[in-house]
Amino acid sequence: MENLNLILPEIFISLSIMFLLLLGVFKKDSSKLTFNLSLFIILIAATITINETFSVSRVTLFNQSIVIDHMSTLMKIITLIGGFLVLVISSSYLKTFKLYNIEYPVLILSSILGMMVMISSNDLIVFYMGLELQSLALY
Repeated sequence: MENLNLILPEIFISLSIMFLLLLGVFKKDSSKLTFNLSLFIILIAATITINETFSVSRVTLFNQSIVIDHMSTLMKIITLIGGFLVLVISSSYLKTFKLYNIEYPVLILSSILGMMVMISSNDLIVFYMGLELQSLALY
């Protein structure tokens, strides 16, 4: 349990998703704020992921269900950069068609979280959890 800080990017994104949902419920017209906060959350998660690269070479967690190594960290960073670019590029589309909703960045973040869980998985049930999290945006 002392290596729980190695899954800090996933924990941070999941807590941020819950915060953004609560922010969208209790604050009126918070879609632009939610969108900008989600971009900031992705940047913070990328810096946390980069920082964990230098601390370990290969670690397994939760009875060898999750593997943290350099390859998984690289793939997580690529996923986070891709998610950031998706949000930035889709910003003009959302402005054009007036589709700014709080759900869009939250669904993108949950999809990124699912991809990050799938990248680190070393067990079939953890991979399935990540797959379901990622496919939540399709529903």
